[in-house]
Amino acid sequence: MKNFYKKNNLTPIINVSGFMTKIGASITNSESIKAAKEIFTNFVNIDELQAIASKRISKHLNAEATVITASAAAGLTESVASMMTGNDLKKIFKLPNTNKMKNKVLIQKGHLTNYGAEVRQGIELSGAKILSCGLKDSCSKEQLEKSLLKNKKNIACAMYVVSHHCSDYNAVEISKFLKLCKKYKIPTIVDAASEEYMEKFFKMGADIAIFSAHKFMGSLTAGIIAGKKKYIKNIYLQNLGIGRGMKVGKEAIFAAIIGVENWYKRDWKKEIDNQNKIIKFWIKFLKKENFKGISYEIVADPTGNKINRLRIYVNNKRSKYTIQSLSYQLEKNNPAIFVRDDLIHLNHFELDTCNLKKGQEKIIAKELKKIIIKLSLNKIKNNITKKEYSIKSRKEWLSWLN
Repeated sequence: MKNFYKKNNLTPIINVSGFMTKIGASITNSESIKAAKEIFTNFVNIDELQAIASKRISKHLNAEATVITASAAAGLTESVASMMTGNDLKKIFKLPNTNKMKNKVLIQKGHLTNYGAEVRQGIELSGAKILSCGLKDSCSKEQLEKSLLKNKKNIACAMYVVSHHCSDYNAVEISKFLKLCKKYKIPTIVDAASEEYMEKFFKMGADIAIFSAHKFMGSLTAGIIAGKKKYIKNIYLQNLGIGRGMKVGKEAIFAAIIGVENWYKRDWKKEIDNQNKIIKFWIKFLKKENFKGISYEIVADPTGNKINRLRIYVNNKRSKYTIQSLSYQLEKNNPAIFVRDDLIHLNHFELDTCNLKKGQEKIIAKELKKIIIKLSLNKIKNNITKKEYSIKSRKEWLSWLN
């Protein structure tokens, strides 16, 4: 690991944040790498390869059909586009102009989240218009049904976002959402880019669901869009229009097939036992060190993935430093340790075991102790506020290449 980072002048990274795009999303599995290498030096008919991908992947997902896109984000835009155009080539060529089309996408207000980019923007890139329902912190079944009734004639589709980014939003539960949309004959898209159990959404009645090939699957960067055949065919037609700029390569299509097939062969008991073993190691370490102001608990994944994480809390009055400072200093460390900080404004972050390499849990414990001691002694910046931390990412983007 050290040789790679030194040779390429890159900062070594240990990932306990999960599947985050900013740091490369996940470790690519060896089978998908082998598949990519195999196809790189050959020409193939992309339509034929996509059809093979559809057949081989769909049987694992219990879906009628599947198409591979450049990314899950691309799949979101193309899925919405297809709901407006159907298989009408004139409409496909016309996008993002949606004049005289059903062009509204019904979505709960709290699902217009930011996953590194805005869900709103991903929808609007297709030319669609947002029809949000509910309040800032919640949406009721009654509010959803009222929006469906009032706007039924103009709704192209409805979208449900399954993500930790909106897990604290009191949304209409997904099965009720899908059932209600079906009642009013509104097609549904489920954005489940970071979910591991893909087949469950089709059992619930989703028309289309969007997944990532490279997060849990560990394949090359790509999106997996699955669902009813008539909708998947219309998504594929977007390659003749706005989807051309979101095209996927032969290597990502082929690797996605292998990535999914490999995923469904995995030894889940072994995986989960290993994750729990790492968490137990961290708890033993924290108990032994008994850092002032630090508390912790094991938390389950909020969207139902079979993952447990270790949540860390900091009482800044006792510790004499903020949780934002601890997270920041871990990230600026060498090796850089990226924690799961999407809810850090609630005074906690989490340690995710999914992408750890052997022995890295021990490095994290060692570096955590070193940084906590420095923060406690005021040797490094220890008073970073919520506001300062919230604009950190924006500053990094704006200062790139400076």
